[in-house]
Amino acid sequence: MQNLNDFLCKEIRERQQIFVPAGKGKMSFVDTRDIAEVAAISLLHPETHRNTSYVITGNEALDFYEVADIMTNVLGVSIQYSNPSVKEFKEHMSEQGEDEGMTNVVVGVHFPTKLGLAKGIRHDFEKVTGKQPRNIRAYIEDFKENWL
Repeated sequence: MQNLNDFLCKEIRERQQIFVPAGKGKMSFVDTRDIAEVAAISLLHPETHRNTSYVITGNEALDFYEVADIMTNVLGVSIQYSNPSVKEFKEHMSEQGEDEGMTNVVVGVHFPTKLGLAKGIRHDFEKVTGKQPRNIRAYIEDFKENWL
């Protein structure tokens, strides 16, 4: 989720668009605050969590069209998902003066999403904390001033 107000923030704020080459693939967006909460619990209770690995995901898989719709609803500003090709994305990022290495990382991060490999949902967060993970709407509401 934090990529929305980190790498993607400028594009959303200045051009009202989410611009990443993820296609129509869905992703189980996760909030780093949820990851941190599991880490803190694991560190505070090592006897319970030692030698245990967790996969922390959100509890819903969304594509960027759906994320743009949620952002539009929460922000009151029309946000679109542009669904660029990798070539279009790289050209645009180059025109914006973005570092080529970082651009390639973003392409690599979103390639599994485009292939449909990022939509898995695990319940490890709930198992460790007894709560549901934050959803994307709550995240956007928490940080909406970043995009306005």
